[in-house]
Amino acid sequence: MNNETFIARNHCLKDFSTSKGIIYKVRSFLFEKFGVWNVWDILPYKWSMWYYEVIKPIFRPSNSRIRKSVPRQYRDVTSLIVDINFEFIKAFYEDEYVDGVVDWTATEHHQEFAHWLELSYKWVTQRRRELEKERDDAYPKRSGDFWDSFVEITDENGKKLYQFKDDGIPYEEKYAEVNRLEKIIEEKEKVFEENFNKGRKGIRRNRAQDPEFVIEEEV
Repeated sequence: MNNETFIARNHCLKDFSTSKGIIYKVRSFLFEKFGVWNVWDILPYKWSMWYYEVIKPIFRPSNSRIRKSVPRQYRDVTSLIVDINFEFIKAFYEDEYVDGVVDWTATEHHQEFAHWLELSYKWVTQRRRELEKERDDAYPKRSGDFWDSFVEITDENGKKLYQFKDDGIPYEEKYAEVNRLEKIIEEKEKVFEENFNKGRKGIRRNRAQDPEFVIEEEV
């Protein structure tokens, strides 16, 4: 990778702010005088930990982006796990990877992880949504008035009920495309989750579970 490409990717050599406000001056003084960047680091260890673990989170809580991915409405834990894992990928890619200070071409290990991360981000933000839209569009379309889809029947107790009209098309045939796309999404999701755990440790790819195979597979 040449210097122009390296800078264009914005993975390093980014321009940092040169503004020297009051906070910078105070921290510079602390560093020159005591060798620390924060006044709490001058105090005993237990005091500083009490500040970082109890006081600071009240005013500046960490991981706010991840917490926002959890809706206030009820969601089954199985779907929450997927949504939160997706937000982990998006947050790391958007907040650290693209605008970070790491050269992701430095070693083979870096390149493998970067390759996995970019393809996983594409799956989370693009390909998965496309497949879900294709699946939703594949549902049989209802024509005419809504109530035309029902027929009135009477049960053994003489109570009137409504049930869907049988159009004579078997379920397997009517929802074949929906089921096909749903299966593709589930399979891709399964491999994504497996690779997510590997990616967390710095993934070592193999062809059988390569995210490129999962994301780029034609459907």
